[in-house]
Amino acid sequence: MTASLLGLEGKKAIVTGAGQGLGRAFALLLARAGASVAVADIDASLADSVAKEARALGVGAIPVHADLRRDADVAKLVAATLERFGAIDIAVNNVGGLGGHKVQLVAGSSDAFWDDIVELNLRVTFLCARAFAAAMIARRTPGVIINITSVAGMRGSPGMAPYGAAKAGVIQFTETLAQELGPHGIRVNCVAPFRVETPAMLKYVTPENRESTAQAVPLRRLAKPDDVAGMVVALASDLARHVTGQTIAVDGGAMTLPGYSQTGLAGLQAQRQP
Repeated sequence: MTASLLGLEGKKAIVTGAGQGLGRAFALLLARAGASVAVADIDASLADSVAKEARALGVGAIPVHADLRRDADVAKLVAATLERFGAIDIAVNNVGGLGGHKVQLVAGSSDAFWDDIVELNLRVTFLCARAFAAAMIARRTPGVIINITSVAGMRGSPGMAPYGAAKAGVIQFTETLAQELGPHGIRVNCVAPFRVETPAMLKYVTPENRESTAQAVPLRRLAKPDDVAGMVVALASDLARHVTGQTIAVDGGAMTLPGYSQTGLAGLQAQRQP
């Protein structure tokens, strides 16, 4: 597949939460496809490192230190990108996670568990998408917004109620935004990973759990960051020029199995066919 077929050469992209893990993979694969990238992260040193990696691939790249829970930092990200690149063609909303919380069942959960996770996963997506869309509309730039959700937003996930609810909200938000922005030539889609072998995931999943989960899913392995990045780049590209309002699961087939849940993975092993 040639870069010209993707149509990403010379495009200007923003990736949030791009300092490591999935965000880093998104930023670098977009750079490999020829797009310049604004690398946004709450950790300035990580953002700088990934921007350097992207520039080594022959494209423009800038690091932006930003806490995207704050409106002012969202505005700073948009302004820095427009100042450097003059446009925003592609925006990947990747900020999310559990915000440092351990899983909690609803009956015994704290207010902070709900508030922090919903803010990080849903409100940040809203703040960024609103700003990115406004910039695209103001410059009459047909563009692409890709929101990173999770299969936890598509199935129940015991112990992760606010995360699942927020990610489900991202899916619904994406569908609504696709309808609102379609007349402006802006496509909006979701990518929903399952378990991805990122540094964050490897911190809280034992090797035994990782292996049993990998063997339970139909493809018999967990995703690598580049597996998810491939879908992001495909949706950003001309190959997906008539695709909007969709949620694509990158899950190795996990959701095709009866008894799926993000945390109740023991049931998957029982469902696995030889």
